[in-house]
Amino acid sequence: MTTGGPEALHQLVSHMVNLGLPAFIVYLPFGNLHQTPAPYLKYNAPIGSYEDAANNLIIFPEIYPMLALKVKSAKAALWWLSLDNFLERKNTSVIRDKYHYIRAVLRGKKPLFGAKELTDITHFSPTKYATDYLKKFGINPIGLNDPVSQIFLNAAYESHQSSKKNLILYNPGKGLKITKKVIRSLPHIEFLPLKGYSQSELSRIMFSAKLYVDFGHFPGGERIPREAAMHGCCVISGKLGSAANDLDFPIPNQYKLNTTSKTFIDSFKTLAEDVLNNFDYHYSNFEDFRIYLKSQPDLFNQQIKNTFIEC
Repeated sequence: MTTGGPEALHQLVSHMVNLGLPAFIVYLPFGNLHQTPAPYLKYNAPIGSYEDAANNLIIFPEIYPMLALKVKSAKAALWWLSLDNFLERKNTSVIRDKYHYIRAVLRGKKPLFGAKELTDITHFSPTKYATDYLKKFGINPIGLNDPVSQIFLNAAYESHQSSKKNLILYNPGKGLKITKKVIRSLPHIEFLPLKGYSQSELSRIMFSAKLYVDFGHFPGGERIPREAAMHGCCVISGKLGSAANDLDFPIPNQYKLNTTSKTFIDSFKTLAEDVLNNFDYHYSNFEDFRIYLKSQPDLFNQQIKNTFIEC
């Protein structure tokens, strides 16, 4: 099963190379011999070596700010694919989140004063969620989105609409405490965790399901909810992180539930059962979202052109 951050980085390199730019993916630890992991062989992302040299731009994911700060000769940048991962924030406890961040500081992985120490490097942001955070520190990031894999965007989800069953999917790594509550509330409905599947297996499962639920903290664009929608699933989410606004995750608001509300479980049960029983109606409500997702690769290409070619 692929993960969002590494896939986004391979996509970026692939898009840049396809546009004629000299781009390479560099794996950690630097200096070791590496091979492209199997899930990312589909991308045109040649492996390069780490070169801190003048005229080079080195783009790090936001989880490696200290590596970016160590760059001496090249131009360093951070791509904020997951704001909450930078902040070590799980949205379970403010005190616990602060503890995790301080522990990361002591391990030399995060700057003590957060983004305040990152104002001298370039920043790219795929979400309003991350952009709003960075602007608090006087940082105006360059827009660079994080599109779903073209493989999913080309999927013929319409041909599978009639074969879907009353199956609800979820990611056990995101918002599991809340998801367990909703599973208990609908004991007669089958829930399936998406864990340990290959890409082809994931597609088969998503094509068979009517609903995907995600009550995690949405630290970035979150790929699985978008991929599920492109497989014809309806999606119900919470309102944390990037899911809290309509730019980063523009599904209809009726499918975004407040997980802290006293009526959350009842609201979820009512909505989920209606999705399963009246699937065609709810499926049509996600057409605008699917159109939006299909438009993202072209936007990504244009952003790359605007930033790296036309400037």
